[in-house]
Amino acid sequence: MISEELLITYGAEVIHLNESELLFEENDPPWYYFQIKTGQVKLVNYNSSNGEFIQSIHEQGESVGEVFLFCKHHRYPATAVIMKDAEILRLRRSRFLELLESDSNLLLEFLKVCAERTYHSYTFLYSHTSADATQRLIKILDHLKKKEDGTEPFTYLVPYTRKELSSMTGLRIETVIRILKKLQQKKIVKIIRRKVCY
Repeated sequence: MISEELLITYGAEVIHLNESELLFEENDPPWYYFQIKTGQVKLVNYNSSNGEFIQSIHEQGESVGEVFLFCKHHRYPATAVIMKDAEILRLRRSRFLELLESDSNLLLEFLKVCAERTYHSYTFLYSHTSADATQRLIKILDHLKKKEDGTEPFTYLVPYTRKELSSMTGLRIETVIRILKKLQQKKIVKIIRRKVCY
């Protein structure tokens, strides 16, 4: 989103986190702008039965939790968990806001990215309104594939495990496995070496 050099010029530091470590927790105040240099991060909520609901997954080059920097009196509504060992650029909120104020073009690009991400969040959450488990999973797969600009059948290699798909959809792992088998029989997905192609 923002060049590493520019972030470092404004005082960003690189922090190293291992898989399963937390970048921030639900109810923490948003003091920093975070951008992924390497690795993968998921935003999750946990429920009382030790289940997790994945709100979003962020990859290299993306920021995490950036919109909350503009909500001065709010705290993070989710926890950021490292999925793959990561290097994260971390810049203090005050310096980040100075950076955006210094360049109107950068600010506009940043707003466009935030708008795109908000759109995807709405469509992602809308997929959970379906009572039909199969439709819920298909809507999530459609959403993920569209993010990659995929349209042709079987061209999107789903990079998530059955457990992660379960956490994204709110369905049990067994249900996800059963639905994927049915979708394979209907030639909606292909499963090759346990990988799902949609």
